[in-house]
Amino acid sequence: MAWRFLLAVLLGGLCYLDRTAACQLMLHRPLVVATLMGAVFGNMAAGAQVGVVLELIYLARLPVGASIPPDDTGAAVFGGSAAAVASSSIGLDAGSFTALLLLSVVVAEAGKAADRFVRKVNVRIARLTAESVDRGDVQAVEHGLLAGLTLFAVTGMVLALVFSGAGVAVSTELLPRFGPASRGSFAILLPAIPLLGAASVYSCSRTERTFAVFFLTMAAVFGATVLFRLSA
Repeated sequence: MAWRFLLAVLLGGLCYLDRTAACQLMLHRPLVVATLMGAVFGNMAAGAQVGVVLELIYLARLPVGASIPPDDTGAAVFGGSAAAVASSSIGLDAGSFTALLLLSVVVAEAGKAADRFVRKVNVRIARLTAESVDRGDVQAVEHGLLAGLTLFAVTGMVLALVFSGAGVAVSTELLPRFGPASRGSFAILLPAIPLLGAASVYSCSRTERTFAVFFLTMAAVFGATVLFRLSA
């Protein structure tokens, strides 16, 4: 298990760097991150299944400019790792799947608070760099950039470790404490979660055929979910 966490930390650091500080190749998107975490912890299909729904929920929430959206990358780290572990222990039934998605939303808000703190530190680094440049230190720009990248990378690695560890703990310690009947009560909420995501897509759509976008998105999500569950 230790090497799985090590790999999760390395991949998490890379994905968090891609989120705002560097590259922005969409490696940080929930579908990609959850699939990777699922593969790391033993079930890529289970991770991708969570990633599809999280991608839909957070599709319109982007870290653009000064905007700080919920940490969908952290939610995917948690959800992907938790789903993979749950699938090999108690099984990823509808109730467990729904519970993990709901907990992923909580994780996203916790990651948002961490992101806000990191950005404040990064602003402080930028100010110190500007002051050094004013004093004639031309190498301060390079040092400031490296410091900022290091800050985001290390923070991402720490968050990946914390969130993947939380995902494994939830699947091995918390979910088994609920019986099938208790987990089944969560399953009632499952149709509402993709519906919320589809509503998010609908709200940001600027086309004249928004109803078609809404229903096609719903159909695609449910189709993908069924496909992944059959292949899991």
